[in-house]
Amino acid sequence: MVVGLTGTIQASADGTTWTAKTSGTTKDLYNVSFINNSFIATGNGTIISSSDGTTWSAMTSNSGNLWGIDYGNSTLVTVGDSGKIITSTDNGTSWTTRTSGTSNSRYQVVYGNNTFLAVGATGTVLTSTDNGTSWTSRTSGTTNILYGM
Repeated sequence: MVVGLTGTIQASADGTTWTAKTSGTTKDLYNVSFINNSFIATGNGTIISSSDGTTWSAMTSNSGNLWGIDYGNSTLVTVGDSGKIITSTDNGTSWTTRTSGTSNSRYQVVYGNNTFLAVGATGTVLTSTDNGTSWTSRTSGTTNILYGM
């Protein structure tokens, strides 16, 4: 499954043959992950999900780009522009905006070892050990943009 501009979603079982899917949005999509038996895509002010990769529905819509998403300890965390971090503990039915302590954009978030880790602009690294409720800034040793992990 890959995503792109204007709601583009393409699916492939083998990486050779690709089929277009209807996303139900014209907003740009930046990331797709398989979480909790569902595909979840984030993008330009939107989060959409699908249990089968064919039928997609909106989970939420808000302002700003949402770049990365991950799941851990029964919590979805997505990150985006201007330090935006939002979380959900009910599989995306409702979302809570969290304070990241910075206005720097976040481009990716991952979960492991009971910790969420988010990276982004100006080398910023944030960690959360309480399911994304609060975030601690860490020194990365660079001021370059960090896009992923």
